[in-house]
Amino acid sequence: MKKVKQLQSAPASLQDFLREYPYEKRKIIDWKAFGNEGGQAKSDLIQALDEVQQGLCAYCEIALVKQTDKGPIYDRQIEHFHPKSDIPSSIDWMFEISNLFAACRGGSQILMFGEDSSFKDDERCLEPYQKNHSCGETKKDDNLDNIILKPSELPVSPSLFVVSDDGGVDEKACSQTGVEITKAVMTIKRLNLDCVRLRNARQAIWEKLNEVLAVEWESLGDEATDDDFETLLAQLAEEMLTFEQNEGLPAFFTTIRSFFGVHAETVLSQASQTPRRFANGKASVI
Repeated sequence: MKKVKQLQSAPASLQDFLREYPYEKRKIIDWKAFGNEGGQAKSDLIQALDEVQQGLCAYCEIALVKQTDKGPIYDRQIEHFHPKSDIPSSIDWMFEISNLFAACRGGSQILMFGEDSSFKDDERCLEPYQKNHSCGETKKDDNLDNIILKPSELPVSPSLFVVSDDGGVDEKACSQTGVEITKAVMTIKRLNLDCVRLRNARQAIWEKLNEVLAVEWESLGDEATDDDFETLLAQLAEEMLTFEQNEGLPAFFTTIRSFFGVHAETVLSQASQTPRRFANGKASVI
């Protein structure tokens, strides 16, 4: 989990919908109406959230769209950090833009990605299914405002969550930023970010990075030194963490960032700590 940007304003179609369903008359059934009468507005909103988050789930960082030879499959939903059911309230939690994120479906799409599906994908759906649910699927409609970390309020640097080579997540980096370690621990626990499904996905990324590094290291020959190794890491970090504006980030960004350690932080700081986007060619090695 990393810091994500949020929309600065509601899409025009959402603003139109809210004129018909004003906050002063808010009811829980308005969310159903948003999906029916406001179908286009809902589609516009999830697409806008997807784009501002650079294509990744606000919590686990899996890609929100799976590309297949039959076209894209959308594994995403609108996530309310504070429960949308908190009505009445001084804040319109259902449509308050700072309360909205794009999140994956947390391993719940069995018919789409499960064992007997046409697009079986263990990163998106793994038995036992219930134990491998994550993100909004485990958060549900609970009010965790004071219990877990909000993605938009995380610091850009350093990363609060350090991924190890076995796919686990270490929250110790929080001590460097003044963030409550208890909240980091509860974020992992309540969102089930360390479930086997996600651990395996992060470990697969780590192993692919190791393979790339091994091939490049071998190409340097037997005379290569420790300094050469550090230089190689720095070069690979620059290649894989060089961004372009209109391309999506690779899934499990924090895993890649953790793999390159200080070299990743150097590259990202040189980009003024502004989230940019991976070039397709660079991300392809992942």
